Amino acid sequence: MIAFLHTSEIHIQRFEKLVRKYDKNVTVKHFVNEKLLETALLSGKADSELFKNEIENIKKKNPSLLICTCSTYGEECDNHTTVYRIDKPVIEYMVQNYTKIGLAFTAHSTKKVSENLILKVASELNKQIEILNCDCSEFWTYFENKDIEKYEKGIAKSIEQIASKVEVVFLAQASMEGAKTYLTDLKKEVLSSPEFGIKKLLKKCI
Repeated sequence: MIAFLHTSEIHIQRFEKLVRKYDKNVTVKHFVNEKLLETALLSGKADSELFKNEIENIKKKNPSLLICTCSTYGEECDNHTTVYRIDKPVIEYMVQNYTKIGLAFTAHSTKKVSENLILKVASELNKQIEILNCDCSEFWTYFENKDIEKYEKGIAKSIEQIASKVEVVFLAQASMEGAKTYLTDLKKEVLSSPEFGIKKLLKKCI
């Protein structure tokens, strides 16, 4: 059984659909704790204790694979050997293939975590990476109000303004993935974590 830990119910359908694209039969269970992200947004950092408690509760269900889809809690995942972070596979791909990365984010709590992983992977590969931040946090209220179209269009507009300065754009949060719909004419690759993560992590179930 694959267990997902989300910080918003909006991710359930996205990840269920992705899993079924690659595996029609595996059992999937979705766990949602919105308080995890709420506390991180207020404090600017992940709530280690709250995350640990949630992980322990999910482990009682004996999943064969436990994936956290919230990038803000990526470094917390690294503290638990059986918890996988959704953003690592795509970041490994980017660092291997590009040197100038545009980091787009809507939650400041995610920015530093994503930067840290990019630089860590770059260091492991002995590679110099330049990161250009694309702050889309002004559009987060649209996500909170479930106005997803305005959320995604706002992100896309911000990305268009920095695209010429980078080789690739990374959407640091799974919630931002839909912005790609409005960037089809962009000449740069725009990457997000969900599909990269699912393709690689599902292999661990085989």
